[in-house]
Amino acid sequence: MIEGLSNPSVIELKLLSAATAERAAAFCRVFGSEEQRSWTDSVLELAWEMAAGHDVAEDCSTLLDSLVEDDEDDFEDADPTAHPEFYAEQAVGLVGEAMATALRPSTDRIETGFKTMRTLLSMVDFKLSGEKPVIVRAGEPLPPPGPLVQRERDAEDQALAILLRQRGVKGERRGPEPTWTELRELAVAFSAEVTPSLEEFSEANNWS
Repeated sequence: MIEGLSNPSVIELKLLSAATAERAAAFCRVFGSEEQRSWTDSVLELAWEMAAGHDVAEDCSTLLDSLVEDDEDDFEDADPTAHPEFYAEQAVGLVGEAMATALRPSTDRIETGFKTMRTLLSMVDFKLSGEKPVIVRAGEPLPPPGPLVQRERDAEDQALAILLRQRGVKGERRGPEPTWTELRELAVAFSAEVTPSLEEFSEANNWS
């Protein structure tokens, strides 16, 4: 169950998934190949169209069949996170999940998307904070999340709040507009906001 949003509708699941994919696309635009970036942009458009209630299922299936991924064997060491391709592939996977969710809505996919975004951003936070490990002993509270992870959590909460607001005071569900527009604008703004940090992350790893 998505925390704070009981019994999400099919449209709500599609909107949440498209918004998560839009946020994740920042990784692909910074670290991905031209082919991956092009594929991501095309899939995002279709995911948002599906979330708006348009029937583009056939186009979605075609793009899913052409999912662009690099060969994991290209990594020369045991740590895939030491390569920019890893982050691009994770983003491509999240965008693909948005398409899969549009075709087969699933609460579990939304929750997995949230967790994946937090994990990726925690890696960036760790690097940009000087890679200082924090030891948490039994019984001690966990340290607060890094700024990018907190920003992701805020974005998730904002999206859920918008959907709850649209349900109305009596709990009835309404159409995707203007929710669609508001959610997409927020996700696009998030992507633009975190891009400088991803570029700094790339420079810190000598990838650019």
